[in-house]
Amino acid sequence: MSVHDANIHFPTRRWRITRRLEGSAGALVLAGALLIGACGPSTAPDALSGDWDYYRMLGAEPNGGFEAKRRFGFVHFEGADAPRAWFHRRAGGELERIERLSLDGDSLFMDFASGRSIRARVTSDTIAGRIYQDGTPIQRMWFVRRTTPLAYEPYYPLWAGADSDSTYAIEIDPALPMQARDGTTLMNFVGRPVGEGPFGVVMERTPYLRIDTANAVFWASRGFIYVKQDVRGRGGSDGRLDMNAFQEQDGYDAVEWASALPGSNGKVGMIGRSNPGLYAWYAAIAAPPHLTAIAPVVATADPTRLVPYIDMIFSPTIVPWLCYTAVKETLSDMSNVPLVEAFNHLPVIDAAEYAGCPRPQFWDDWFDHPSLDAYWRELSIEARLSRVQVPVLGIAGWYDDARGNVRNFTGMDTLPDPPFQRMVMDPGAHKGIDYVNGDFGPQARIDHRALQLRWFDHYLKGVDNGVDGEAPIDLFIMGDNVWRQEREWPLARTQYTNFYLHSGGGANGTGGDGSLSAVAPSGQEPADTFTYDPGSPTPYLVDARELELGLNEDYSDIHATRSDVLVFTSDPLEDEMEITGPMTATLWAATDAVDTDWFVMLLNVHPDGTAERIQEAAARARFRNGFDQPSLLEPGTVYRYDMDLWFTGIVLPPGHRLRVAVSSALLPKYDRNLNTGGDNERDTAFVSARQRVLHDAEHPSHVTLPLIPRR
Repeated sequence: MSVHDANIHFPTRRWRITRRLEGSAGALVLAGALLIGACGPSTAPDALSGDWDYYRMLGAEPNGGFEAKRRFGFVHFEGADAPRAWFHRRAGGELERIERLSLDGDSLFMDFASGRSIRARVTSDTIAGRIYQDGTPIQRMWFVRRTTPLAYEPYYPLWAGADSDSTYAIEIDPALPMQARDGTTLMNFVGRPVGEGPFGVVMERTPYLRIDTANAVFWASRGFIYVKQDVRGRGGSDGRLDMNAFQEQDGYDAVEWASALPGSNGKVGMIGRSNPGLYAWYAAIAAPPHLTAIAPVVATADPTRLVPYIDMIFSPTIVPWLCYTAVKETLSDMSNVPLVEAFNHLPVIDAAEYAGCPRPQFWDDWFDHPSLDAYWRELSIEARLSRVQVPVLGIAGWYDDARGNVRNFTGMDTLPDPPFQRMVMDPGAHKGIDYVNGDFGPQARIDHRALQLRWFDHYLKGVDNGVDGEAPIDLFIMGDNVWRQEREWPLARTQYTNFYLHSGGGANGTGGDGSLSAVAPSGQEPADTFTYDPGSPTPYLVDARELELGLNEDYSDIHATRSDVLVFTSDPLEDEMEITGPMTATLWAATDAVDTDWFVMLLNVHPDGTAERIQEAAARARFRNGFDQPSLLEPGTVYRYDMDLWFTGIVLPPGHRLRVAVSSALLPKYDRNLNTGGDNERDTAFVSARQRVLHDAEHPSHVTLPLIPRR
């Protein structure tokens, strides 16, 4: 039985789990009970044979917005031999354990040990249907017959060298309480090695519930005490949930409490993905004496940079997170939540309730502070990085929307005497590479936990494994599809190159005359104009139920059909082009409104016309002088907007083209500017705005890209 597939509830008492090594593989045995899957005999029809790709899409029915079909694994059938059918992940290993399989005519029925099931219709090469949980349809699914040999995508060993092996038996305490300084009880799930110790402590603080047998087995069997804590207001912890408040204070208290657990050596390392990764940063800023190192993965950025505001523009896509964490003791299924209606609803402040989700106090707090003020400064990581005193391993991906990894690395790197830090950037999204479109080769998938293990072997156990003497930056270069070690960020050999917008005044859509080149405008090129109507905003392609915001979706249809998008496309590349590093956009623009938004998207256009998003920049006009200095516009006046286009690491091959798309909306990732100068989150009235983008010699609108020499 795989530890990842264990479904064990620990209500009140301790269990002991022992690890028995058999050759090179470990077998997991639960003391007092052997759990065996029920795979009874059944008859599988001959029509079910061979290897199939497995795709799924969130929601039992279409929701009216963009929906993403993702490939998550493989299915294998062997005719009538049902026990030999299997359901695997793309990386290998069991995804679902098939308990029953039957075919009635063209209707397929599959029941899994997890309690889920599939009901689908079979054709010769495609099986399409729905996934059910407790009798309720939650997702759509497809099996597509493979015509090529099945190819797993195993983890690539990014960091060579020996790590701690799984040699310890472990014991688990599922409900160990801790008292925070204000008396609030915070509940913890603790896995301990059985042995003399002392042991380092690996800790995670999470809003996503503390019960985590797989991680307890992984860390404790390798000689670490593993602690996973429900943050206040979640799971077994008292108090009220707040996405950011109390995390610094509680992080300090939690580290000091964990360092004093029986068997601890007094050294605590913190981990966490997404918000738990942010909470590791909050703890590091609090600087508890016994915090020794942190290793966050896809850590969320400052709340004015990503959640709930993206560069001070509110993102309605936080609504799914409110739904996800709505019930204190569980994580809610968002598959059938009416998110599209909620995203389109005005006023924005009512969106959570409109989706049928609770409206917590911190939701209202966010809207009470629509600019950078003392409230946000007190919750900022970036403004207080000088307080971090411990080594940092940061791991993320180029399509991770969380943004914190690169920003925090850059901020730390500019300090006079920062602690040692390492940065790893893979080709993945917030929840991994399975969500990114395309094939990135055999090195693309890495085991984040294996890197954390080597980090904590050194900093919590004192193992001299060289982790602090290697190049501090590991970058996966998309297109080359290889890993590359670097010593600095941005790269010292970067050649920053401007790519300028050009047109004859008709750049609306791909049918227009917009172009992009490294040649600056030399004369009076006519400006491009479009109408931005908040009642029909330019869409951003995201299925927010995935809790993903930054993927490389195809925008070719939008660019071909929307007149409110200005499209500037380069000639086909004659040579390959590497873009690795931070990017910016500079836009000269005017509007007849007193406030509006500007968005600049960079895309990779394939020879077949597919236009994949690389990154985008956002600017709310009132914040052109700074997030803390809102100021309305003088209608008709031309202003310069300097915009953060984030970062990437990609090689575009010959024949591909660069594209820049300019718009004034990208809903639902960013809420709509109502163009009135009022409260965009509380108001409902809006006006259309006539927009003008300039690109002449005096106003050379452009993007600045970090080109890396290839020879």
